[in-house]
Amino acid sequence: MASSFFDPSAQTATFLSLADHPPAPAGGITSRTLLQTPTAKSVLFAFDADQELTEHTNPNHAILHGLTGEVRVTDGAATHALGPGDMLHLPPNMPHAVKAVTSASFLLQLLSPTS
Repeated sequence: MASSFFDPSAQTATFLSLADHPPAPAGGITSRTLLQTPTAKSVLFAFDADQELTEHTNPNHAILHGLTGEVRVTDGAATHALGPGDMLHLPPNMPHAVKAVTSASFLLQLLSPTS
């Protein structure tokens, strides 16, 4: 299992401000796993403007929470603009792509369909 910011076996609360995340490098994308357990994963993404993840699928429920900037998520049937305060759910195995309209960040939560 990949290392994460939060220790899933910790017996105390751990705090992290998502407002303090570093921006994406020029022309790049960064991701930081915040928590990973057998049934859930939280990843903080930062995209520079015009960067993208090409179409892919994931076997889990994907919930994207917009933090800064704007990304466009295309799911084959529609394109969704995700900005600060917005949330989008993609069901398991739905093909989708993500492209940053501006420099942007979002929190991705992956939840096992059996959890």
